This record gives sequence, structure tokens and C-alpha cells, in this order.
Amino acid sequence: MIMKSAAIVLTSFFLFFGPLYAGDKPLVVKAPVTSVNVYLNAAQISHSVKVKLKPGINKCAFTGLAMNIQQGHVSLRNLGSAELLTLSLYKISDMTDVATLHDDVLSAIGKSRDSLLIVEKSISRLSYEIAGLDLEKNMLVKNDDIIPNSKTISLEELKLTTAYYRERYRDVNLEIDSRKKELDKLKKLKVKLLKSAFSTENENEENLNFSVIIAEVNNTGAEFTAEPLLVYIAKESGWIPVYDVFSSNNKSLKLEYGAKILNNTGIDWNKQTITLSTADPFAYYAAPDLEPFYIGGYSYGKYNKYSNKDYDDYDQQQQKQQNPNEEDIFIPDHEIKFNLTKAYDFKSGLVPVYVDVTSYDLSPEYVFRCAPKKEQQVYSIARIKDWEKLNLIDGEANIYNNGIFLGKAYIRPSDIEDHLELPLGIVDYVYVKHRLVSEYSGKKILAGDIVATRNYEIKLKNTGTEKIVIELIDQVPVSEESSVKTEGVEYTEGGEKDALTGKITWKVELGPSSEKSYLLKYSVTYPRKRGYSPFSTYKVKKTRSKF
Repeated sequence: MIMKSAAIVLTSFFLFFGPLYAGDKPLVVKAPVTSVNVYLNAAQISHSVKVKLKPGINKCAFTGLAMNIQQGHVSLRNLGSAELLTLSLYKISDMTDVATLHDDVLSAIGKSRDSLLIVEKSISRLSYEIAGLDLEKNMLVKNDDIIPNSKTISLEELKLTTAYYRERYRDVNLEIDSRKKELDKLKKLKVKLLKSAFSTENENEENLNFSVIIAEVNNTGAEFTAEPLLVYIAKESGWIPVYDVFSSNNKSLKLEYGAKILNNTGIDWNKQTITLSTADPFAYYAAPDLEPFYIGGYSYGKYNKYSNKDYDDYDQQQQKQQNPNEEDIFIPDHEIKFNLTKAYDFKSGLVPVYVDVTSYDLSPEYVFRCAPKKEQQVYSIARIKDWEKLNLIDGEANIYNNGIFLGKAYIRPSDIEDHLELPLGIVDYVYVKHRLVSEYSGKKILAGDIVATRNYEIKLKNTGTEKIVIELIDQVPVSEESSVKTEGVEYTEGGEKDALTGKITWKVELGPSSEKSYLLKYSVTYPRKRGYSPFSTYKVKKTRSKF
């Protein structure tokens, strides 16, 4: 379930409620991870542990939490008869001055507090020393007039003066380098101490964002044991699909749906049965409504709208601040959700974990396609209907045919119309030849224009033992200018011509050990002064070394 930010108002400051707990240290609670829902660019993490609540106001400091917890997306539930008064999220970065932290946060840091304060004093001292050395360095550089005006000095004095400047400039630079190295070590030590204090670990060494959540709970009755559930949304996590497609003898097809899951939240998810979702955990939801359904062009994003219009500006602002490590994809306007049945360990870091999601045994229509003008090969293609039921989203697919890896394809459901097509490689028992019949092709000048005639022959031969149907594709030029005309188009009977694209398609039935030929003829008339040939084969742009 996605949390609504209106469920609990979070404050980044501490509210003082009087002498009931003045000076009391909070109870430090380190609750284990109990469940994880992974979204496309975040994760909803739940923690739970038993806590004794004494009569009166209890303060609990939850530690061992993920980094980059999002403000406004935290809740604490299951408090029994107790009442939640405040819930405060404190964020501590590697640049935070620990000495300025709230007393409750310092109490949560525990044994690492004194060590951190000592390290911070050393960091401050070194920073000031480096600043002083930089100032001296600038003075040495600016003081280039080492011989005062109207003063005559001997050559020996000049040598001593220049030697001093040279040696001092060198020594200052060496001291700066030495102190910077020492400063880097201290900063890394501070990060190590912070990670230890907050029981977190990830691959980052800077720009860290540790979190402590402090709850104030009022127990008006006798002491009892509650099992509160802490739930929040954290960034530095997400999932992408990975597909493996296995085809066998153009008769059966299996699609294995996997996922790569990233957990760089700073805490491990051990023995967790993850839920994967395409929902937006940061969206504001309201009762559904419908906007006008416009057709006639692509206008992505105008789905049935479930977000409150008051927050449209907020959503746009969030999009502008998109992480450079994220990408935009199009997904259905309903949530796609997978509940994994197997428990996995997800160590925090930058290495994603591959998991099995589901698999589908499909019975696609196998078609054969050939465009010999471009490539004189016949390709086998699996055509899948009702692909919407597969809950696909944008991702790479590894294609295997008869146990052989053919390569990768990219599945982009937002571009699919009637059916999903997956290429399954070259059919090696069908031969194709596409040739220009030169004796019926050529150029001539007519009334200042050039008329170029092309006559092509296409031959297909099936050396296999079964009948196949091939979708044969060729084309004639399509003019975008009135001065260029395509005329005299002739082609073998049975072809269907698309007037908009110039594409001609034949459905070719080839029995075992049989062959067929197809002809295509057309003329192009274009101005003689145009200075180019529409039939030039020099149209592919490449990059080469220049030397």
C-alpha cells in the first residue's frame, strides 16, 4: 500500500511538551526489516519490533534505517492503545556538524558520538590550516616584485631572495598536499563512523544521507508491549525487467520474466520476499475522473487521471529534478504488480540482484519475413497476440532459438499496436537473391529531365522439407517534391502497395524444394540540374579515423 503524505504530518524539528520527559533520553530502537515493496525508482521499507511503552510520554529513536528517506512519506502504526504525538525525521549527511545535532539524535548515535566529535575537531583544524597555507601561497604569487624600487641589491642578495621564494613556494605546496591527504583520510573516517553509528552500508563515500526517526508516543494506561510498524519510502532503489525468450523449432516459445533489483539504500534486505510494482509512491491520489479523450496524434500522459489537479505543478517540478541515473518510460495507467514467492538476500550496494519473476508458455504465430533490398536473408519472427496480459514494461530481451543465443532485442510495449513481434534469427534453408536486371534498366534524357528506369528480380528458394509462407517486402521511391515523379510502377501479381510509404508486400507460399521469382519495375523522373541520383547507394553514414 502506498502511503499518503497526509496520513501523518512530519516535522523536521523537535516539539517540547513540558516536564513529563524533560531531559529524558529516547529509547534507541533498531527494528529489523520486515517487508519491502520495490518501485521503479524507490522502495517502501517496513520495520517492526516489540517495544515496552511506559505510562506517560515515551520517546523512541529508530535507527538502522535506510538512507535518503523521503520527507512526508513516513508513518508509524500498530501502537495499540497509545497515541502518536509527533514523528520527526532527522537527516544527517557526511557534511553535517555533529556538534550541532539535537540531543535526541546525539543519544541515538551512542558510542560513536565522542569519536565523531574528535574527528570533526581535527577536520576543522586541518581546514583552517589549509586555508592559511593557501593565503600564504597567494601572497607569494602576488609578491612578484621582490626588489624594492630605488634599491640596489647585489647578485648574491638576489640569489638568496629568489631561492627563498622558490623554496618557500615549494614547501607551502607540499604542506597543502600533505594536509589535504590527511583531511581526506579524516573525512573517510567520519563516513565510516557515521555508517557504524547508523548501522548502514553502501558504496557511496560522499553525499550520504543518514536518517533517524524519533517518535513521541503517549501511553495513558499501564505499561504494555507494543509492536509498532515503521514504514517509509527511500530512494536509491528500483527495478528493471530482464526477459529471456526461448524458441524451439518455430513451434513453441517460452518467455521468462526476470528483474534486476537495486538496493543502494544503506541497509541489507535479508530473506525478503519482495513485491515489485510500477506504481508511483510519490503521486497524490484523488477520486478518479476522466479528461477529454483526444485522438489524431500522440499525446502521451493524457491517460485517465487519478492525481489531484492541485498537485500538477508539484509533479512537473519533480520531473524537472529527475536524477541523471533515471530514465523515462511509458507504462500502463494501471499498476503492474508482482509478488515474488521466493525469499532473497539483497545486500546494499551498486550491484543489482537478479530474481525470477514469472514465466509464460506461449503459442505464437510464426511468420517469415524478408526485405532483400536491404538484406538477402529470411528471418523467423514470433508474433504474439494478447501481449497485454503479459504485464510487460520497457526492457531488454535475450533471444535464444534452438538453444543458440542470437542476440538482444528491446521490448517497448508503448510502441506495440496489434501484436508483439520477436525476431528469432535467420532461416538457413531459404535462399534469397535480389538483383538489378541491367538489360532493362538505365537512364535517358527527356525534355531536360532524366528518366531513370529500374527493373529488379527477386528469387526465393525453399530447400526445407515443409511448406512456409514468407512476407516478402520491397519498395518503390516516394516523391516529396513536385519536380520528382515515380511512374510506370509494375510488379508481380499478388503484391499489395502502400501508397503512403511505397512499400510492396507479397505473401509467398513456398512448398518443399520449390522456388519462385518476383519482378518489380518503375521509373523516376527528376531534373537534370539536380546533381544527384536517387539510386545512389552512398547513403549510409559512418565514422572513421582521420589521420
